Amino acid sequence: MLIFFVDDLRPELGCYGVDSIHSPSIDALASEGVLFERAYCQQTLCAPSRISMMTGQYPDHTGIVDLFTPLRKVNKTAMTLPLYFQQRGYVTASFGKVYHHLRDDKTSWSEIPEPPSEKYADPKTLDGIAKRVREAKEQHLGVEKTRLAEKGPPTECFVTEDEGYRDGVVANQAIASLRENKDKPFFMCVGFAKPHLPFAAPKRYWDLYKREQFTVPSRERPDGSPGLAFTIWGELRAYHGIPQEGELSDEMTRKLMHGYAASVSFADAQVGKVMAELDRLGLRDDTIVVLWGDHGYKLGDYGLWCKHTNFELDAHVPLIISAPTHSREQRSKALVEIVDIFPTVASMTGGDVPESCDGKSLQPLLQNPDQEFRSFALTQYPRGSTMGYSLRNDRYRYTEWIQAGTKRVIARELYDHQDTDTPSRNLADSPEQREHVFRLSQQLDAARRIENTNVKMKK
Repeated sequence: MLIFFVDDLRPELGCYGVDSIHSPSIDALASEGVLFERAYCQQTLCAPSRISMMTGQYPDHTGIVDLFTPLRKVNKTAMTLPLYFQQRGYVTASFGKVYHHLRDDKTSWSEIPEPPSEKYADPKTLDGIAKRVREAKEQHLGVEKTRLAEKGPPTECFVTEDEGYRDGVVANQAIASLRENKDKPFFMCVGFAKPHLPFAAPKRYWDLYKREQFTVPSRERPDGSPGLAFTIWGELRAYHGIPQEGELSDEMTRKLMHGYAASVSFADAQVGKVMAELDRLGLRDDTIVVLWGDHGYKLGDYGLWCKHTNFELDAHVPLIISAPTHSREQRSKALVEIVDIFPTVASMTGGDVPESCDGKSLQPLLQNPDQEFRSFALTQYPRGSTMGYSLRNDRYRYTEWIQAGTKRVIARELYDHQDTDTPSRNLADSPEQREHVFRLSQQLDAARRIENTNVKMKK
């Protein structure tokens, strides 16, 4: 069992119909399995999304919706994928960024080496960071400003081997483990940090693209959308050289888009190395391989960056499953959720699906990708005392923002995604959509969800 975690990866790859992106390794994996065109994460934030996947539970169930809470800090006994396979006698190995808190659930892993911590390779970048940190300390600027001084630039293009960056080392760690454990049943998770910020990758991956090929997206926000729907993209603004307010220039936007694409191709190459070793060892025909992204990403769309919303661009993720004796080179349009991965790999390896799992096994879709699976996919995101629950059905995305204390819905969104991922209008208040909104609201049932949530919400 081999699962690739790819951070901040939009479903924009060659195999997803975006020919401008160089992703030959992931494309090859897709040709050997089933590509899910409409897979959705349950929260668009690294830590809770990964915990949701590893437990097969919605964030309302895990109770974790923030970046700072490891699973085992609040739940010592939850069944997780590594614990499940450990109890079944598998070697369980974690390399790179699997859980957001890298050593979370550490007793469930047979192998969990520390990945390199440095995000940059260029000595000039590292010297610049060291200088800013030194000056911040000399000026006694305080903890927060010193932490900001530790941030480098949002991009780096440097001539180095893949191992000059963290993901290259992580790929080699996984390859060494495959060689060591080739004669044992293994459950291996390999987490690549790219294309997460900073967009830092060896120069040869930048050279796959020309700066002028990137088109700056429209910065116009959807008409009628509530303020709760948006963010100030503080994650990007923390990087050196990014303005603290206002929009980015077209020049900077193209530079960041270029860096993101280079980082995607860099991560793709690491997937290819691990897959090549799986083939070389003769393990490919006996190994289930899953590749997924923890959430999507905005690259200037609506004038926004990063994730942290319920918008389609943030919730829609890549998901590919390649398994012996199952469909190859197939695509499924079924609506699926990332919580479905746990029950899928449990059932495919002959195990029972834990009762704690909220998801459903995708195994029927791996046999017949054309069948329907669920009527909608669910994503949620908190804003203080308000939770945003978002439903994605065949055509529409419907979101309600509901206050935890009063159980009152204070804002609604309805977007038509028939022709675009970035619709220009919120239809929730349209008179012609009144009955539609009523039905979707009943289906979403936000009041019941907020009543039963395990999330400790502000009242």
